[in-house]
Amino acid sequence: MPMHSLFSELRKIRGELLAIVHSPSRINTILKIPFYSNALYLMLANVTNALFGFGFWIIVAHRYSPDAVGIATAVLSSAGLLELLCGLGLSYGILSFLFTSNTPIKLINASFTLTGLLSLAAAAIFIIGLGLWSPGLKILREDPYYAVIFMLYVPVLVLDDLTDQVMTARRQANLVFIHLLIFNIMRMALPLLLVLFFQSFGIFGSWSAATLIALIISVFLLLPRAQPGYRPFFILDKTVLSKVLRFSFLNYMGDLFWNLPVLILPIIIINLLGAKSNAYFFIAWAISGILTMIPLSVGTSLLAEGASDESQLKNNIQRSLKMVLLLLVPAVILVWFLANKILLLYGGVYAENSASLLRWLSITSLPLTVNIIYFSIKRVQRKMKPVILMTVFMAIIVILISFLLLPRLGINGVGIAWLAGQSMITFIAITWDMRRWIKR
Repeated sequence: MPMHSLFSELRKIRGELLAIVHSPSRINTILKIPFYSNALYLMLANVTNALFGFGFWIIVAHRYSPDAVGIATAVLSSAGLLELLCGLGLSYGILSFLFTSNTPIKLINASFTLTGLLSLAAAAIFIIGLGLWSPGLKILREDPYYAVIFMLYVPVLVLDDLTDQVMTARRQANLVFIHLLIFNIMRMALPLLLVLFFQSFGIFGSWSAATLIALIISVFLLLPRAQPGYRPFFILDKTVLSKVLRFSFLNYMGDLFWNLPVLILPIIIINLLGAKSNAYFFIAWAISGILTMIPLSVGTSLLAEGASDESQLKNNIQRSLKMVLLLLVPAVILVWFLANKILLLYGGVYAENSASLLRWLSITSLPLTVNIIYFSIKRVQRKMKPVILMTVFMAIIVILISFLLLPRLGINGVGIAWLAGQSMITFIAITWDMRRWIKR
């Protein structure tokens, strides 16, 4: 299929979008389609989460020093890395298999038990070997509050993510929104309280406490609504998990390399440039995360719908492109021109040091969108080889270029590396077989 045909198809989608925007009756009809309703609830949940995060970091930036912010963000990134390693890709397994499982409650609890125990052990090992892989986070060993809370937070984080996937798989994304709303209300209130008693620990402590409270409410109140008859119990059932783990492991590998740069970069920055530079990086990254939530929500809905009815894959791909073009492109333009003013909310020092990086990251959300949709297609088809190969390639490019540019360009080097890595795999995806899925 020639490249001009691809652009012709995109122009056609643009025309359909304009027609939808000017027709309230068509909007009501669209909202009744499960793909759109699920995607919109996920988008609402994730964008709300990102906006609350936006406010959270404004509060933190004004109440804590850049050094404290840098250390806390590196700790949170380390916990996120352990979550990724210990999740075993079961979030994708739940999305793909829960809808058709004969024993869904056993599948949920077996997934919770396995990943919970594994993540607790991994957190302990991480703290013990801290001097080897991240001396910049020595506070985790020096401060007993940090050490204990970190060890408990990692399994809580893993289970918290899995609860969202259960609710999404059951087409109850509205419950995901409620779950994230509870988390964010708690997250906004606690930093102001904890700063009085724990100083720099208040950032991480408030985030951890909010996650735990939201998880407890989800497990005992929200999950039973999504999965009738659900109650939590410990179980390790090889029969229930074997098929799911085989599929999950391939997704795990792809997810591991996809997220590896995101989680390793704060650790690299704090060790190469110090805690302040990491704070400037993380604030820009957190703001750009609002943009990223749009394609991530669409991609998750595409995967969940594909698991229940793969025959609608072509239609859902086109729906994905329409939603992203309608919502993301104007948002990217807005962030590009208002980067300095947005960052002024955090303080002049962040506007001065993070604006250029924020612009790089906002532009990167465009090729990143294509990659997310492409990987969702492959997951629906259960063809994981291209996902793994391309995410490995992307991770190597991003980490290598970041490592080379950080000493020369500071945190802007990360933005250039992120754009280069995402753009390269977008080019591969489009020239490989993405175009045929738009028209097929």
